[in-house]
Amino acid sequence: MAFKFNHISKSRVWMFSILIGLLMTLIAVWGGLRYSGKNRNIDKIDIAIQPDSGVFFLSEQDVFNIVNRTCGNPKGKAASEVSLTKLETTLKSMPYIASSQVYISLDGILKIQIVQRKPIVRITNSTGETYFLDSSGHKIPYRGTHAPDVLPATGNITEKLTDSGKLKTPVLRQVLKLATFIDANPLWNAQFEQCHVDNSGDLILVPRVGKHSIVIGDAENLPEKFSNLRQFYEKGLRNTGWSKYHTISLKYKGQIVGVKSVNLTEQKKENDVQKPKH
Repeated sequence: MAFKFNHISKSRVWMFSILIGLLMTLIAVWGGLRYSGKNRNIDKIDIAIQPDSGVFFLSEQDVFNIVNRTCGNPKGKAASEVSLTKLETTLKSMPYIASSQVYISLDGILKIQIVQRKPIVRITNSTGETYFLDSSGHKIPYRGTHAPDVLPATGNITEKLTDSGKLKTPVLRQVLKLATFIDANPLWNAQFEQCHVDNSGDLILVPRVGKHSIVIGDAENLPEKFSNLRQFYEKGLRNTGWSKYHTISLKYKGQIVGVKSVNLTEQKKENDVQKPKH
């Protein structure tokens, strides 16, 4: 049966014609933009690094140097002469960078947008090697000119930067878990100046205030352990003072064990007392 065009209303034919026209126009405009885009010159480089305050591994000059090494100075070049894919791949391969996006705007600006990895703990292993970990456990090399102010972890840590891209040993996973918990809480983040791993694998925190240390043990049940510590600080040390205890242990579930500081003067007096003769 032959198709009869008179069954189609004139309004539908008119709308269909408009849509076809718009589609053809978009194709022509897109093709023109692609052609002109490949041939336009790059007049400027705009580098944006996030976060824009606080922690920095890379400066704008660092990124500009990477651009120069990868594709030469792009200023004045035609857009078609710059491999955006190669540049973006190079940036993403850097251990300091979590993500990157590279493109050329219509007005000839090479846009480079970078999100840095955010370190939450600085590791110094048993051989003295230093590197950082972000919250995902990604290792970040230490740069002498850039030292983010994060919790340092020292002691019985054997894992090296080059052992693997991600965490390999259980002790380092425990350190990361503790550091992540502390980093997420502004109160505790300001409270501690160091984490130490002893020879038994226990995690020990050194507070900024007081001469005591806090034995965490492993990184399990951290909300409960730190809730107990807060109560001990508020109800215990408020009356006795920060110097009464040498060690506060949260290692055992549901317990807080405080080891009192030794008074050296009193200890000396006791040692000087002569034993009775028999």
